[in-house]
Amino acid sequence: MNLKDIYIGNLIKEKFEQKKAKDKNFTKAEFARRLGIQRSTIYPLFHQKSIDTELLIHISEVLEYNFIEKVYMTNQKAKENRIRIGIEVSEEQLQKSDLLKELVNMIESGCRYF
Repeated sequence: MNLKDIYIGNLIKEKFEQKKAKDKNFTKAEFARRLGIQRSTIYPLFHQKSIDTELLIHISEVLEYNFIEKVYMTNQKAKENRIRIGIEVSEEQLQKSDLLKELVNMIESGCRYF
């Protein structure tokens, strides 16, 4: 997941709906009241690409979901799960097309660093 592709408003709306499903008294009006904002502000909030960090922390508290940790840490874990490969190849190896075969052999042998 790329941080540029996240629309935080969509995620907030999703978590709002989950909380509302558990607590029928948790309406948009109640959500707005707990945030200290107008009810009419909730609708645009659900469509925002970005949001003020202080407001996001407050929303996290109200919805009991740590948006910052979930979004940022998910992105960090995705980066950590990537494999970086650096291989020195001669022109001859490249032309013989042994490169792919060698790469597969290195990965299968469990080699992390080449």
